[in-house]
Amino acid sequence: MAFGTGGKKIEWLVIIPDIENVLEKRMEVRPKHLEAVKPAHDADFWIMGGAYFSKVPVEGETPPIIGSAMLAYAETKEEVLESIKKDIYTESGVWDMSKIQIWPFRSAIRSGIETTQAK
Repeated sequence: MAFGTGGKKIEWLVIIPDIENVLEKRMEVRPKHLEAVKPAHDADFWIMGGAYFSKVPVEGETPPIIGSAMLAYAETKEEVLESIKKDIYTESGVWDMSKIQIWPFRSAIRSGIETTQAK
């Protein structure tokens, strides 16, 4: 059964943990992942996305990434899931798809990445 919005786009919060011990594989395919998501970001399908960590990253060290969190803008949950299934992180066995969470979401406030990356 499709979880849709009657043709209206909404935000979808996506949380996907990584499979354990795949950090090396993640870093290997990361450039392809970033290149592939850029057109969907430019088209406002992916509003925001990034890695989450097991602890605060230390400058100069490989970040302790344990998953990804994204915000999509789409009509249906299935549309979001289809995009995720085609991602190299899914295809290369980085993301643990058995633990994916996709939730309807509404931002109350949001800043540009420049706000948090510049500090």
